[in-house]
Amino acid sequence: MGDETGFRQDASGIAAIVLGAGFGTRFGRGDKLAQMLGGRPLAHHVLETIDPFHWGVRVLVCRDGAGWAGAFADRGFQIRINDQADRGMLGSLHLGAASAAGCARVAVFLADMPRILPQHVAGLVQLSEAFPDHVVASAAGSYRGPPAIIPTDRLKALPYSGEGGARSLLHDALIVQADAATLVDVDTARDLADLHH
Repeated sequence: MGDETGFRQDASGIAAIVLGAGFGTRFGRGDKLAQMLGGRPLAHHVLETIDPFHWGVRVLVCRDGAGWAGAFADRGFQIRINDQADRGMLGSLHLGAASAAGCARVAVFLADMPRILPQHVAGLVQLSEAFPDHVVASAAGSYRGPPAIIPTDRLKALPYSGEGGARSLLHDALIVQADAATLVDVDTARDLADLHH
């Protein structure tokens, strides 16, 4: 994990992909990922989750005009613009996976999940290193999903459009449990308001 000396846990065989190209229709007006939480845009919180690791490549998939994307470029992310966001999360996943050259696995993060702990990601990476041909996913209660680490070839075999992302790969996933409060995602303005308290 990262520390004051700049050490980063090795995850060099894995591409980190942050998905932030959704329409956010349930949130209401405006770009939900640009909404402020703790003094910075919602989307920027995932950077703290990702920074303590040395990834093979870092990719952000977002829509054109995302004013919050500059902070990702500053942290070494490749920025991939999804101009066909109507294809759903699968379209974004394929766009990100296409940028994961040389990485046999892809770690999928959602930009609207601001509370993921680096310690949890370390557990995902450790399990994925031990079982590199398996999907490794997060779970809490009935939730099972991202952040997740997926073999790149299995991700590329998915359809090119549709919602639900890589959900079809989760039935045989290895699981790393987390506190439900850390796996919260922001879908609505109420969700964001709850995080302010």
